[in-house]
Amino acid sequence: MTEKQEIINRLQHNLAEIITPEEFEGLITRIESGEKVTHYIGFEISGYVHIGQGIMSALVIKDLQALGVQCTIWLADWHTAINHKLDGSKETAAKIGTGYFTEAIKACLMAVGADMEKVEFRLASEWYAKDAMGYWNTVMSVAQNTTLARIQRSISIMGKEAGEDVEMATLFYPVMQVADIFYQDIAIAHSSMDQRKAHVVMRDTASKVMPNKPKPVALHHALIDSLTGDNKMSKSKPDSAVFVHDDAESISVKIKKAFCEERNIEKNPILNWTKNILFWSRTAPFTIEREEKFGGNVSLASYEELEKAFAAGGVHPMDLKAAVAKEIIALLKPARDHFAKPEIAEMKKELDDVITKRG
Repeated sequence: MTEKQEIINRLQHNLAEIITPEEFEGLITRIESGEKVTHYIGFEISGYVHIGQGIMSALVIKDLQALGVQCTIWLADWHTAINHKLDGSKETAAKIGTGYFTEAIKACLMAVGADMEKVEFRLASEWYAKDAMGYWNTVMSVAQNTTLARIQRSISIMGKEAGEDVEMATLFYPVMQVADIFYQDIAIAHSSMDQRKAHVVMRDTASKVMPNKPKPVALHHALIDSLTGDNKMSKSKPDSAVFVHDDAESISVKIKKAFCEERNIEKNPILNWTKNILFWSRTAPFTIEREEKFGGNVSLASYEELEKAFAAGGVHPMDLKAAVAKEIIALLKPARDHFAKPEIAEMKKELDDVITKRG
């Protein structure tokens, strides 16, 4: 098996969904023929970057880079303002987006061994200004080729529910998100699973909005569980997530407090993190250090082996937590080093100030 096929197989195994696997493999074949294939993942600039957002995205980008895909980070300052994040202004979203947020994503890319120099960061408002009429023509074309009902269902990507009384601008959010993909001429649209509805609208409207081009492929990585055991990680609940700039002690304390019920493999954020992050492309055994009176150290070659041992009671939650904390601390060392630089630390302080003022 070639290295590229191994990477394709890993993505197909690790990602929550690819729409469609056959089209994705076809894109990679076109790269081998010299064709340029572009990727994008878009982010609201809504606060501190946690590992479910930064590291999961970076792991996918690293593999795509190895396949020859040209990767892009879209800093969605307009969407941030529409969703009333930070202080609700595009200006603040742009400043934090091109400052703290960009540096946090770069730190994640460094942490997983991706080439951050080959990832392009694009600020949405700057890109809209390049061809404003062209962009808004694309927005209108998407809107004309979908329905209000579909868009109302899609606002869940903003944390809102269909039927909720929302501002009119809220309904533009998913339409603009779809238009962003067409406007940039993207071949691979990437996100976590919570953005899936927008990508389905994108796929459904592609043949009408961009009739002479193939539908963009959609890649969705898994949502990482909250450490508290309820729903997904939240930037407003610090104990639910590890942020990429967290110090080693904070990471250790958060993971030690995490929900990790003995023998429970169905609802277990520590196992979820181990599976989705630590075993993404692992080649070395996963080692759990224990005192001899508790059986001594144990090394596990696969996630499936770890899960089986945990379910049988062969691995205690506290031992698993200690092993995971050690590995997450090591994984994020490049990010901590990056944020230790005075100019990068100052960018984080700018976000600290915005969050403090927001209350």
